[in-house]
Amino acid sequence: MATPAKPTQEQWAEVERKLSTPFCSVYFLIDGYAVATQVERDKMRLVIAVYVNGKMTGKDMWHGRESEIDKLPDLARRFYALKSRGRSAKEIKQYERAFGKRETRRLGIYDRFFYSLSFFSTPGAFIRHIKKHNQGIQIVDYAAYKAAMDAIAPEAESA
Repeated sequence: MATPAKPTQEQWAEVERKLSTPFCSVYFLIDGYAVATQVERDKMRLVIAVYVNGKMTGKDMWHGRESEIDKLPDLARRFYALKSRGRSAKEIKQYERAFGKRETRRLGIYDRFFYSLSFFSTPGAFIRHIKKHNQGIQIVDYAAYKAAMDAIAPEAESA
């Protein structure tokens, strides 16, 4: 059963409540994509895994420097969490001692490294990301999600 294109605050609260429950699933139709979210275990913590059109593939993931962020694939931008990591101050200081500040800057040691992950750590982070990067969002039940997946399957086979 599909809901209107713009979910209400109560519907978003229900999604957040469901995604706070271990091993629960919520299904969406977002701008022509069938999206399934599921609360899964990642080592010793629970995360919200995102499956776009029933898959989580490596070709949709991305990693690179901040200057290359415009190369981020559309699926990664719309549905996956963007994380960043920088070198520790101790490591930077070791590079500065060994090579000097100018060479350290030229090598890109000060740059942050960005990467996309197909899971979110909290329901609120997932909901904010989906609202910010997508227009037509429908919260659906499993039957509507399955119907959308069945419609997508023949297109994938012909491609």
